[in-house]
Amino acid sequence: MVKSNISKKILFWYDNNKRILPWRKNTSKEQKLYFTFVSEFMLQQTQVSTVIPYFKRFVQKIPNFKKLSKTNDQTLMKLWEGLGYYSRARNLKKSAIMINGKFGGILPSNFEDLKSLPGVGDYTSTAIMAIAFNQKFIPLDGNVERILKRVLFLRSDGDISKENIQISKNFFGLSEKASDYAQAIMELGALVCRPTSPLCEKCPISMNCISYKRKDFFLIKKTKKNKIKYFEANIYINENKMLLVRNKKFNFLKNLLIFPMNEIDKSKFNSSAKVKTKIKISNIDMNIVINKNKIKSTNKGVILNRKNITSEVIPSFTKKLFRVASSNV
Repeated sequence: MVKSNISKKILFWYDNNKRILPWRKNTSKEQKLYFTFVSEFMLQQTQVSTVIPYFKRFVQKIPNFKKLSKTNDQTLMKLWEGLGYYSRARNLKKSAIMINGKFGGILPSNFEDLKSLPGVGDYTSTAIMAIAFNQKFIPLDGNVERILKRVLFLRSDGDISKENIQISKNFFGLSEKASDYAQAIMELGALVCRPTSPLCEKCPISMNCISYKRKDFFLIKKTKKNKIKYFEANIYINENKMLLVRNKKFNFLKNLLIFPMNEIDKSKFNSSAKVKTKIKISNIDMNIVINKNKIKSTNKGVILNRKNITSEVIPSFTKKLFRVASSNV
């Protein structure tokens, strides 16, 4: 198997099938660096289709690192509202401040400097080095891992270990068109080598794929155990007003508006309660009992008119709790 042929096949496919995405459009080098940086932050644990409208609004309002570093937190969070994983937005601004202060307003072009930026790990550094700076790196996201697992028929725990997957990247070889090649491999995984029902007839490297030859596309996944936790949420409402608190208590949704709530022991969780729900946040499976109360003058927090809350950043978590409570009047 000649690795240069693999890259040529994938690049040819990409040239004819790549999606038109707002961060891929032809623009100045400076803007390309900014677009790549913002999009990579947004794409962490989030699908492309979800990111597109957020990205467009974000770069229209905040077009460069300098503006980002000076954007107030309320504006930043409002632009991020609904995208989730809000620590990404905070780290994005912290990175912009560092880029302006330490790197003269220019995104650093070496791996270690990139990794020194808040919220930037191995994957994001690798992706930026390849996409923004055309360096010969292969980013290892879920799409790329999936291709490797199938094409090399990686089935055992040892096969799919982080160390072996890193070594297995050598299958792809490298290309002088490093920016396009990195995007091409990820695109191939997203559009063709899908988690279920892969479109092998459209795959440029199906003849190099062991899974295709065996007609066995099953994927071995590392099992991640989520923490199961129990909570009691108190929803205080008077007519059109509701009481929220700025979260200082829990590690999730830091400093964002949530209903007053407490973590409780499983033994105190009322599984027969009329109003309850389950919500997954990050690695936590949350079981939540909801109590509805009238707002009292002694309650501390932020009282909002729920018909006019567009100026506030309300996370999806809070909105879901409110919907559950409202549907169980």
